[in-house]
Amino acid sequence: MKTFLSIFMAATLISMLSFKAGTHEFLAKQATSQVLVEQMEGENVTFDRLLNQANMSDECLPIRVGGLVQIDVEYLACSAAAKDRDGEAFSVSDDLEVPAGLARRVNFWRRVYSLWSKDQDVLHIAEFPEVVLEIHNSSRMAGIGDKSRTNAMKPWLEARRQRYKQILISLAATPNIDSSKLSGTELRVFKLFSHIENKNKFKLAAFSIRVQRGQREFIAKGLQTSAKYLPHVEAEFKAQGLMPELARIAFIESSFNLQALSKVGASGVYQVMPDTGRDYLVVTPEIDERNDPIKASRAAAKLLAMNYKIVGSWPLAITAYNHGIGGISRAAREYGSKDIVALVNHYDGANFGFASKNFYSGFLGMLATLKNSPKVFPDVIIAEPLRFDLVRVGGMSLLDVKVRYKVSTATLAAYNPDIGRSFLRNGGTFPTRYMAKIPAKNTAAPAASLVTWMP
Repeated sequence: MKTFLSIFMAATLISMLSFKAGTHEFLAKQATSQVLVEQMEGENVTFDRLLNQANMSDECLPIRVGGLVQIDVEYLACSAAAKDRDGEAFSVSDDLEVPAGLARRVNFWRRVYSLWSKDQDVLHIAEFPEVVLEIHNSSRMAGIGDKSRTNAMKPWLEARRQRYKQILISLAATPNIDSSKLSGTELRVFKLFSHIENKNKFKLAAFSIRVQRGQREFIAKGLQTSAKYLPHVEAEFKAQGLMPELARIAFIESSFNLQALSKVGASGVYQVMPDTGRDYLVVTPEIDERNDPIKASRAAAKLLAMNYKIVGSWPLAITAYNHGIGGISRAAREYGSKDIVALVNHYDGANFGFASKNFYSGFLGMLATLKNSPKVFPDVIIAEPLRFDLVRVGGMSLLDVKVRYKVSTATLAAYNPDIGRSFLRNGGTFPTRYMAKIPAKNTAAPAASLVTWMP
């Protein structure tokens, strides 16, 4: 029977990969097929067996329970101690603590950043992010390219999502659930929600199943790049009276990707919008200081300081960095509370969506990840902090700057990512009061400490 299922499901996956968007009837049929039901029941039998054999740690870890062709199916195994710890308050720095009401959500994002790779797609509940239904590991597909892998995974994930949706709808429609009458899959799903008191939890979950791609590699790359800029960025935040931990919002926004550009025009590692940028920085077609992490940090710090002055709460001020200060002020006013836990878990404003609800939790999860970065990313080679002299070149031509300071175009570009390619290629005059970075004359000067608050 097992061999038959493997062959049948392999053929099914191949046929699914040829389908395009809109094949809802096909996917629904797959979700209700006896083959898929039996496949998932078999996975649960394997999961129970492996749980009984496993030496459980105080961390939730994925266990492979099955698979198909080049896809491995994993369930998240948590000991009783790990489940309890996931819901406990903890500190991520001297100034910021994870409240118990957000702890499970924060730990979900911590795993996204530190545990799960780009080859792992996590099927979980948007309304209750910590509820992980299963993980799909496609690392054996690595040779086909990321885009092809993504397209290949979509119908497979959708069929599984539909099956879970049916299970959750069934649980929602069943009063006084008798767990002894549930199938293995149903019982596992039922237990995943045991910590949630919301009486409508299964109904809410049925219509909020989503896929989250792991970001471990993304964060590792950002950790390497950020080391060049963090000492200088921290200094800017401190100079404006802000806690240096706030500088790590750049990890949430872009993971220190200097080329980051959003569909709505936000640019740079801090994803500063054009209007905000023009308030504090030089933003022209030739020079865009939003793309210099050090200069952009000035705008990011000022924006956060303004947010805090308005709402008087760092959790709300940080959330406003994503949701907008007007939006978060309105949410607090409509709900009648500035408690971030209450807003995230109970406020259902139309524009307060998944990204906004999870921005603060994601930020705390990122801080927890970075705090333990030497253990989490032991193989990452950290770049040296950038050493430079800051010189005023406003009103000078590109050629004059190169001659006076004996620097090449390539060096100027490397030290000043805010200078546009067209300016470097065609030349021009630097804006009034523009400050450029050039290699430090005193190369023996010690670099600033990297991430001073981390162990």
